[in-house]
Amino acid sequence: MPAPSWDLAIAVVFLIGIAFGYILQREKIIATLLSVYVALVITQVFSGNVFEFFQGNKTIGTIWVQSGASPFTVRLVIFMAVITLLSAKGGIKGSTTKGLLSPIEIILLSFLTTGLILSSIFYFMPPESREAFMTASRLANLVIKYYIWWVLAPPAVLIALGFFRRTSSSSD
Repeated sequence: MPAPSWDLAIAVVFLIGIAFGYILQREKIIATLLSVYVALVITQVFSGNVFEFFQGNKTIGTIWVQSGASPFTVRLVIFMAVITLLSAKGGIKGSTTKGLLSPIEIILLSFLTTGLILSSIFYFMPPESREAFMTASRLANLVIKYYIWWVLAPPAVLIALGFFRRTSSSSD
């Protein structure tokens, strides 16, 4: 029996992301999407210093740590920790919607959020690892190759959907 491919794993991640979006609903998906963007910025700004700390090259007060953590591991942990903390405890909320567009929004925003997370994780990898994934998997190739579109598409879709959305006020 052949081993499952990376295409299957990536497809399952997208399906789980969309299912998770249905559980969270639109408001929490937007909060998670914003958390991903904040996590990208924090990861880019602080991963170098955190990596230096875990290599034993920097200290915090008199504390230092020496470990074998790779830059990818440090970036991944920072990225996922910030997403988790902001999504769970950040207090960020989106607006509620009514009408037929909401299920489409949920699927689309969940898909784009999952794609942004996956492409960012691939982006954190060393170039040779990314190349290996790109040759081993068609889906990984698409996710990696179009990183800039994964970054730009969610805000563009939110703006476009804003023209078609009926928002409910808090007095409803």
